[in-house]
Amino acid sequence: MMLQLHDPGISQVRRAIGYLLSFLPSLAVLGSGMTKFWPDNEIHALLAQLGMGEYAIAIGLTEIACVLLYWIPRTSNLGFFLFCSYVGGITVAELILDQVPWPGLTIGAMIYAGTLLRKPSLLG
Repeated sequence: MMLQLHDPGISQVRRAIGYLLSFLPSLAVLGSGMTKFWPDNEIHALLAQLGMGEYAIAIGLTEIACVLLYWIPRTSNLGFFLFCSYVGGITVAELILDQVPWPGLTIGAMIYAGTLLRKPSLLG
């Protein structure tokens, strides 16, 4: 059996929307992870406000690992749960910084909806 990033038997439209809703936030988090490797940017200033500036590279690696695990067919289910958990952390960080957590909530909703459109079997 070939591993796929979607369940068999779902419509092409549902699968396409699911992939789109999954790809866009994945791209955002991957980009965010990569910015952690370049010092002196806005992300580093926000991490410093959270008292986590010294962990920027580790956080970036975590973001990249979550996205990679999410898109590797064998680890996609684990990647989904790790990705959702990480996005919860984004939301909490935004709340701690007294920001409206729209980015974290939007990314989380898109990952959740996109994945469940492609893989409804995750609901059990």
